[in-house]
Amino acid sequence: MAITGIMRRAIPSLAYLALALAMFAAWMHPAILDPRNVAWLLDGSDRGQNSMGLIAYLRSGTWPGLHDPLLMAPDGFPVALTDSNPLLGLLLKPFGLPVGWQVTGPWLLACVLLQVAFARALVTRYVADPLAAFLGTALLAISPALIARYGHVNLCAHWLILWALWVFVDPERSRRAGWWAAVLGVALLVHPYLAVMAAAIWASAVLRWLAVEPETWRRTAVGALAVAVLLAGIAWWLGFVGLDALPTGSYGQFGMALDALWNPGNPDYSALLPGLTTTAAQGFEGLNYFGAGLLLLVVVAIGAAVMRRERIADLPLVWLLPAFLALTAIAVGPHLVWRGQIVASLPLPDQVRDALDPVRAAGRLFWPVGYVIALAAIAVAGRLPRASLVLGVALAVQLFDLAPMVAAVRATSASVDNAVYRRTRNPAWPALVERASSIEFEPATPYLEQAVRDELTWRAITAKRAVPLRYFYASREPAAIRAQLDADTAAFRAGRIDPTRLYVVLDKKIPLALMNRIQLIDGVAVIAPVSPSLRK
Repeated sequence: MAITGIMRRAIPSLAYLALALAMFAAWMHPAILDPRNVAWLLDGSDRGQNSMGLIAYLRSGTWPGLHDPLLMAPDGFPVALTDSNPLLGLLLKPFGLPVGWQVTGPWLLACVLLQVAFARALVTRYVADPLAAFLGTALLAISPALIARYGHVNLCAHWLILWALWVFVDPERSRRAGWWAAVLGVALLVHPYLAVMAAAIWASAVLRWLAVEPETWRRTAVGALAVAVLLAGIAWWLGFVGLDALPTGSYGQFGMALDALWNPGNPDYSALLPGLTTTAAQGFEGLNYFGAGLLLLVVVAIGAAVMRRERIADLPLVWLLPAFLALTAIAVGPHLVWRGQIVASLPLPDQVRDALDPVRAAGRLFWPVGYVIALAAIAVAGRLPRASLVLGVALAVQLFDLAPMVAAVRATSASVDNAVYRRTRNPAWPALVERASSIEFEPATPYLEQAVRDELTWRAITAKRAVPLRYFYASREPAAIRAQLDADTAAFRAGRIDPTRLYVVLDKKIPLALMNRIQLIDGVAVIAPVSPSLRK
């Protein structure tokens, strides 16, 4: 009898585990779970930068510090600016993983498992029927904004948004600063954008308790101050405090369209609705598509809420409104986009534009708003007489509609020939890299010959003796580092080079003084280093 009871309790958990595994297998090729499989990462994408930044830190970083001397040599820079995952770096560095093993695939699986776990925790709070709760969890977990975020693997941690909401909706948890310290601290160690989203939910909880229980304002204020101090400490640890990052001037270019909830942005992402966008980048960064099934459910839930006078007393949405209105306004940005066209632009003072420059991909900030709308719709539908039927139909429509998106994303994770090096195949490369005191890419820019730069970077950080790189893509570029890179370029253009470096000329603009030193390998212009044994 005891075994039967255990099995009965375990079956629901096994069903949710199966949901998570099925979601992952549909989204990503299972081969990415092999830590030795790196071919799918070296495609010039941001997830390749993420993986290389992490591996460079695991090879040479200062633990428990978060500085990496191998990239942007000789001084190095914070691992967080490599677009990699500081949290994984801290957790994995003490274990000494084999050189070159990737953990991006396992990280994505962990994100899906946690996404389903927190979606379940939220939905079962409002939906009592087990089948309806399972269907509602699937609808909440299978988010188009998550599926399409495959290129930015840190930002696939949507479970952090759900974790913050799970803390928020429970009165006892939301009162405790410890819960907020945990979710916000982890979020900041994963990605600043996720920390901003979680912080908006935390600020809403603080506002609620200050308004509802004014007599406890001292406890609320002390708890909020403690969380703020912790976040400041983590920001300092990450290297963000005092960071003189160069402005990008790009706020507003990657905002959310006014019709984003029913506009998939990419014409190949929906089986039922057209995707329209100003540019591919705007459509990607501003993607907040709900999916046809969830849109249908929202309409049904609104109708049911009006007709049945539904109330979700346990989901204090009103306290989220101020923060969510601010997030939505920033996400939409100064350019109002409708059906793939900019229909109006709002003037912004320079001070406001400069202040918002760190959130240049502002369209992402709507994600927590979208999750709350979805959760509210699921909660209302879950209380209908035929909740399982309604949620089942919505899920079926959702899966059919998102099938093209899922297929397109999955294809990016399956390497055709599993060859790590496609652009730099020549057997001369390993010796060139290992002889170098460092590698200098000219010019130092992220958008030129990305495959060449990625493959040589991979060779450098996984060589028997790790080779420092003078340049690496930075999500935010400190002014001092840019000055160093510009000095390198000026010296190169003047014909002054360090004979121990490997120079890789990506634009094929060779200074006359160095023409006799150039050789072509795989069509790439390089200046080989002098072997240290031959140097005087």
